[in-house]
Amino acid sequence: MAVDRLEHGVNGGAKDDVNDGRDGDRPDGANGGPRGGDRVRDPRRWAAFQCFGVFELLFEVHASYEDLIGTLDEGFLPVAKFVARDTVVRALAIRSLLREGFPPDEHDTLADPYAGLTEDEIERGLAAARAVARAADVPAAREAAEQVGRYVAELERDLGFTAPPASIRGPSGLFPALRLTRTLLPLNEATGLPTAFPAAWT
Repeated sequence: MAVDRLEHGVNGGAKDDVNDGRDGDRPDGANGGPRGGDRVRDPRRWAAFQCFGVFELLFEVHASYEDLIGTLDEGFLPVAKFVARDTVVRALAIRSLLREGFPPDEHDTLADPYAGLTEDEIERGLAAARAVARAADVPAAREAAEQVGRYVAELERDLGFTAPPASIRGPSGLFPALRLTRTLLPLNEATGLPTAFPAAWT
């Protein structure tokens, strides 16, 4: 997706450098699609992955991961174990948008975050959370949390980010995110999908 995502570190338009849900060496266009593909298999799901995926990454996945690190810093191991799972499940729900998942709805308690994902994809994500859950102490959990961080970083790359996005909890991340909204909103509206961004941003 040729989108200039400013300070968020997203590629400014080199098609071969952006994972964008197109066909190629990943047979079903999963996980954001391969680099250098030449067609979008399901435009609406690709658009949902880009719009809702970026929004959920910046607002939910990053917030959850930051909370994971924060709870470990404070020594709250039981809370950290819960937050590690929350981080991974949110990331898996974003990936499901390319398959059978629906746009996130925090009020839908029956939503399936794994919709359409293969067992291997689900296990790969949950394995990162499980490593934290099985940690015997905070130092072990901190080491295991690196797996969760790598899993989040992979999602960032599959959404097209070429560098870790700045946290929207600070000005260095929030203002670029606002500008990013103006870029993604036309795509969001053109596909007839629910608006992925807060009304105040649009």
